[in-house]
Amino acid sequence: MKSQPARWPRDAGFRMSVVSGKPLQQISPSTKSSAHDVPENCPLNAIDLTLPSQDNSAANLLDSLTVARSIADNCPAGALLRHSDEQYRLLFEGNPVPMWVFDSATLRFLAVNEAAVRQYGYIEREFLAMTIAEIRPEEDVRDLLQDVRKRGQAEGLQEPGHWRHRKKDGTIIDVEITCHSLSFHGIGSMLVAAHDITERKRAEEALLFKNALLEAQAETTIDGILAVDESDRIVLANKQFGLSFGIPDEMLRAGDDRAVRKLVAEMVASPDDFLEKVEHLYRHRDEKSSDEVRLKNGKIFERYSAPLVDANCQHRGRIWYFRDITERKAAEERIQFLAYYDALTELPHRTLLMDRLDTALAGARRRGEKLALVFLDLDRFKAINDSFGHAFGDGVLKEVAKRLKRCTRQHNAVARVGGDEFLILLDNLTDAADAAIAADRVKHAMQANFTILGRSLHVGCSVGVSLFPEHGADGETLIRNADAAMYSAKDGGRSNMRFFTDEMNAQAVERLTMEKNLRTALEREQFSLVYQPQVDIKTGRITGFEALIRWMHPELGLIPPERFISIAENNGLILPIGEWVLQTACAQARKWQDDRLPAVPVAVNVSAVQFRQEGFRELISRVLLEASLDAKYLDLELTESLLLSNADVTLSVLRELKEMGLGLSIDDFGTGYSSFSYLRHFAVDKLKIDQTFVRDVVTNLDAAAITTAIISMARSLHIKVIAEGVENEAQMFFLREHLCDEIQGYYFSKPVTAREAAAMLGREQR
Repeated sequence: MKSQPARWPRDAGFRMSVVSGKPLQQISPSTKSSAHDVPENCPLNAIDLTLPSQDNSAANLLDSLTVARSIADNCPAGALLRHSDEQYRLLFEGNPVPMWVFDSATLRFLAVNEAAVRQYGYIEREFLAMTIAEIRPEEDVRDLLQDVRKRGQAEGLQEPGHWRHRKKDGTIIDVEITCHSLSFHGIGSMLVAAHDITERKRAEEALLFKNALLEAQAETTIDGILAVDESDRIVLANKQFGLSFGIPDEMLRAGDDRAVRKLVAEMVASPDDFLEKVEHLYRHRDEKSSDEVRLKNGKIFERYSAPLVDANCQHRGRIWYFRDITERKAAEERIQFLAYYDALTELPHRTLLMDRLDTALAGARRRGEKLALVFLDLDRFKAINDSFGHAFGDGVLKEVAKRLKRCTRQHNAVARVGGDEFLILLDNLTDAADAAIAADRVKHAMQANFTILGRSLHVGCSVGVSLFPEHGADGETLIRNADAAMYSAKDGGRSNMRFFTDEMNAQAVERLTMEKNLRTALEREQFSLVYQPQVDIKTGRITGFEALIRWMHPELGLIPPERFISIAENNGLILPIGEWVLQTACAQARKWQDDRLPAVPVAVNVSAVQFRQEGFRELISRVLLEASLDAKYLDLELTESLLLSNADVTLSVLRELKEMGLGLSIDDFGTGYSSFSYLRHFAVDKLKIDQTFVRDVVTNLDAAAITTAIISMARSLHIKVIAEGVENEAQMFFLREHLCDEIQGYYFSKPVTAREAAAMLGREQR
């Protein structure tokens, strides 16, 4: 039977009435009547107490009690008294705000309303058998008594306070309370209204975190950011904004946007246009804008502006972004100026290639990368022209240009530098072997027969390669050395490829040999998997294994993945190799379960080439079915660059994989174009902090700050974090202190064989 809350007693220690010198006056609690205003013989039919019909808040109730208490002793008892008592009891009992009365001396509950019963879970008799100390577990009883006495000595409604209360089920909630002292049956008491503000507190804490994250992003972006409210006060101005325009810090701290606007206007080439645009956008609150601002000193900024709105879509001002695009614009103008193309092949002339080469060399020096020039010359082209005519020769050159553009990356430069001579610029290279593979691809593209004007013939070519910085530090030297290597290739019998030095030739041959060996490694069962455990940082228990591929060549010995994975991706062998890894890892995970070992997931790295292949989802389904393995025991590790390229297609595939029950992790997080927004869309389960940050996390403040930020951000999104490359106790202690979830590295274990991994699981089981 449902218990009813304690009702407000009719003989409580105060009476409620109002006075009037006129017939049937209506006086609300806000009238603040005094007891001296009440005539001694006030007729009952001349008095009416009107309570607010809409506002039954705690503050209004307490205010009403004060009014009623001040006049209670000046009006006779009777029907009016009972009427007013009934109104106030209904207001107490039916109020949606949890309320109670407790003894100021003993702290024992004297009355509670239905809302308090619902909020705290105690029935009426349980409440009346308790003290407020039992719902305030964090407070000492003596502190409570002192607080109550202090509130009791104060007159009138107390300022709202914040307490933490415990409900019957043990849940701790945050409440905002308002109190009023009163006499209850002659007992010095307190009337309390308690609003549950737990969700509001959580929202405030989440907002604080988001603000901190946004501030961090604002200070690390290359864009200058300025946010201004509708009163021309600066809400936010990041460091880059001040640096971009040379604005003193004290001016930004003063927060006067008009002063900042005036200073910037003095810098721009067209101040009137600049100010007119700003004023226009402030008048048109909902308008967005993107344009360019040119300064008198020659700098060019890309300017973007948008309305600043709050969570309720209320307009709060305007935000501005400024990006320095001076170098980009200069490069575009330079390219446009030098943009002379060959009319026949639509390839750049040597002049434009040299401009691109200079730019690429500057980037290669800055990034510490290699760069290659491939010089290609058609074999016996003069004989083709003499035999079939220049129209036929022109057709050959056009087809050569098409093939060269198809077999090179889009951002590489291909130029026609002579009658039948072509230059190809290869940048972003790791070593000479990368250039060898690209040059070999070009040579093979020329081997297929050409069909021109109804005639089919074979056109061979000789290829020479020079490499930056080994063979020259400037474009002219690199071109000259590539040309020399090409003639050396012709001297070797034509249709050959040669690097500028014999040493480079040896490296190229090694790379090509490795590619040839890769094609037979699978069928000869030269690959194997090792497993590195992933460990819960709190308990030390194994949470899973990462499967890592190894290649044991009978002659070359153990070849690490970094030497052959990129080759396999370039020639397409990564697809059969990746399928073998998935099959082997899933079969091994199933075997551990069949051996009655603890079931843990196995993580497999997925190449971008694998992920984008048609039918990747069907491949995963088939592998899991063949291994009889539940999808939750397979984790796929993807790179940031893979996720961010063609995001719409990627998101669609990821959703399909998640529907299957697979775990998804982002590998080497922090090394790419890390974006916090895409994590919400892709619904990944785990982030792997790259070992370059973990290695320096104890000694490098930047690495420590990045690592801490990644962990905090991931926890706010309910994503687990695993740190890879943990090698010592200091790193592990730092990660544990900052609430990292899991670790992986030599500190716990190096990669082990499947049998050794099973032994580890067996020891944990025992």
